Amino acid sequence: MRDNEAIYKKYLEELKTQLIEEYKNLGLKASGEYERGLEYEIEDNVLRMVAPYHSWFMEHGRHSSQKFPPRKAIEDWIEVKEGLPPVFREKKKQFAYLIARKIAEEGIRVPNSFNKGEVISKIVNEFLGKTVYRMIDELGIVYLRKIKSDILREFKNVKSIN
Repeated sequence: MRDNEAIYKKYLEELKTQLIEEYKNLGLKASGEYERGLEYEIEDNVLRMVAPYHSWFMEHGRHSSQKFPPRKAIEDWIEVKEGLPPVFREKKKQFAYLIARKIAEEGIRVPNSFNKGEVISKIVNEFLGKTVYRMIDELGIVYLRKIKSDILREFKNVKSIN
């Protein structure tokens, strides 16, 4: 692994950790699918953080519509969400239907009493506003070493010609 890729990985791991911590701190963890699905990609000098589909709704909410959200996803959420009364699990299909209907009719506004919002954007903005500069500093040192090495090699080549 090249030096710059190791630096990229270090900072993307830091970003991933911060994103997971924020969603846990806000009490948004249910199934853990978000943290398991967070991945980063490094392709040449392009860095990309990829999140599960439902991340969009954690950040932005959902508009009301005629279409119900997937009830299976709500049933899974009921199964793993801590703090729900036992009756939710006992009558999972009925509650999933009621929740899906309410979401279809009213949507989910973010921020709300359960999600203050900015679960992703707050962390990404901090990363871009502060952390990325530390990464650039480290990358600068790597590139300076490479340039110094290239220059010294050229001087040695010139010296050996004379």
